[in-house]
This record gives sequence, C-alpha cells and structure tokens, in this order.
Amino acid sequence: MLPFTVVSKYLARRGDGQPDQPDQPDHAPFPVLGVSISLLAFFVASGCVDYVYGKVVATLAAVEDPNPDVYVRIENDHPINDADLPPPKPITSSLRSTLAHLKARAGWLSRFRGIRLYLLIVMAVNLIASPIAAIVGSGLLGNALGQFVAEIIVSNLRVGWIHAVISEPSTKSLWSRVPAWRKTTMKIAPAAAIRSVASQLATFIPLLIASGTGLMTGPTDIAPTVFVSSGLGLSALYLVLYVLIQMPAEVTFIRVAASMLPEDDEAIVPFDRSFGGNVHPEIVGGQGKIGIFDAWRSFSWGSRMRFLNVVGRVFLLQIAISLVVALLLILQVFVFFGDRIQESGSIEGTM
Repeated sequence: MLPFTVVSKYLARRGDGQPDQPDQPDHAPFPVLGVSISLLAFFVASGCVDYVYGKVVATLAAVEDPNPDVYVRIENDHPINDADLPPPKPITSSLRSTLAHLKARAGWLSRFRGIRLYLLIVMAVNLIASPIAAIVGSGLLGNALGQFVAEIIVSNLRVGWIHAVISEPSTKSLWSRVPAWRKTTMKIAPAAAIRSVASQLATFIPLLIASGTGLMTGPTDIAPTVFVSSGLGLSALYLVLYVLIQMPAEVTFIRVAASMLPEDDEAIVPFDRSFGGNVHPEIVGGQGKIGIFDAWRSFSWGSRMRFLNVVGRVFLLQIAISLVVALLLILQVFVFFGDRIQESGSIEGTM
C-alpha cells in the first residue's frame, strides 16, 4: 500500500498545479509507464497461471481415472505378467507431466484449450449478473444473487467448456461444443446451483468479515501489522472454506458435466465414462449422467489429494508472481521518488 500512496500523492500534487523543485528532472510519465507495465505483466502472468493450471489442469485432474481398466501393453517375445508391473502414474500427478501430455497429444497451444469459450462464459456471467445486482442492490448480497442466477443460465456453456478441455483434439466448431441449453440445464442445474452457492460462501464470508472489521472501508486507519495479519488470517479462512466447501462442489460439477461427454468424443486422459457403473445411458432409461453424490463418492482419496496438490501449486505460483510484481513496484518507487524519501527521512514522511 505504501508505494501506491507515495505515487498517488505525487501525481495528485502535480495535478493541483503545485510546482516541483526546479532542480529535479521532470519524469512524471516514467512512473506511470513503469507501474502500468508492471500491473499489465502481473495480470497477464496471473491470468495465464490461473487458466492453464487452475482451470485446465485442475479439470483434467478431477476427471482422470487413476486406475484405468485399459492399459497400453508392451509387445515382445516374452509375455509380461500384469502383476509384476507397477501401477501407472496418473498424468495429472504433476503440472509438468500434464502439460507434456497435452503438448504431445494436441500441440503447445493445448494448454490454452477452450479459452475462447471460457472468455465467452466470463462475459456472459458479467452481462447477466450486473443488471441483477443493480436491481437488488450493489452490495455483497446483490452480487452474490446475480452471480448465482448467471451461473445457472450459462451452465450449458460451462459444460461445453469442460468437454472441450477433457477431450482429444477435434474438428468440431466452438458452437458445436455447446450442448442444447434446455436439455443440458435441466440435467446440470442442481450441480451448478451447489457449485455457485459454495463459491459464493467461500468468497463472500471473508469479504463480509473484512467489511465488518473495517479492512475494506478504512484500511488507512489500521496499523500495518494488524492489516497484514488480518489479511493473512482472511486468506487462511478462504483456503479452509475452499477445501471444505468449494472444492467438493467444484469437483462434483466437473465430474457430472464430464459424464455427459458425447459418445463421439474421446477423453485426452484416462477416463471411465461409466464412473464405476454409476452412469446409465438414456437409451436404456437412465439419465445419461452421474448423480451428484455418486460424482463425489467416486472421486477417490488419492484423486482428491492430487487435485489439492494442483490447487496448492497454483496458489504458490500466484503468491510468487504477486511478490515479484510487488518488489518491482517498490523498486520503481525508490528509483523515481528516492530523493523525496531521503529528504523526508523516511517513507512515512512522504505520506
């Protein structure tokens, strides 16, 4: 917060027409350009990490069958007993192995598979949620209700995105990936509702606490140590809520959507379409999808730990990116405003 305070006060002083010291060079555009480039780099890097690892790899980890029934056998003159072979290591056991598998199967850009449809989902959710939030109220409750309704309406788009992520390369167009709205929404709506509610709880509970304690309304009136410790506490609370509430709902939605994968699509990772016999085709009177409870129960403990491993690594990568950008911003403050900091005797003197 301190670097942004120093920069903003400097720019405000220039906007008020107050002259700077005549013996100091005018380099106002450079701080703005430096900060803009740093923030742009942060958003691009953070967005790529979130999509590639937090969306694509996590989705593959949620559907991969760690013990597929069909294995690639090595043919040679001496038959090998399957009991002597070690169990195959899941593809999504590491971020590197997952990206290597995607690159081998679908090329380098496969790490961004489905991104056009994903961006369409983000825009559609915002377009639907914003008017609802404006009608109900611009507070947390209005935003939560708007997000909930929007997620249900675009749930068929999210099902299509999951199919695009987990399937082998195909010549299908973007729109052909999107299943019929009415039929798909009727099937996926319960899982989408649970996913949306869980996401809102994990997000808005920490925000409500932050708003009630003044962290959002008046952070400048709080001691820096209290502000930092409170922020860390709220981050820890979010992680707990994610593991206990949001993750099961997210995985359940992904697996229910994956069970609706069209027959002419092949999965890019080992995948059991029947989910242990819990999916019954519509042609024989079934629903053609796995149930909500079966979707979570069939997700083994090993798979859950693998999914959490992916989420944890994404979290650490995001922290690393944030720290690097924060250091760049602090460095820019001392480069462009070091003389003022020295004259005041401390950073607090510039505030």
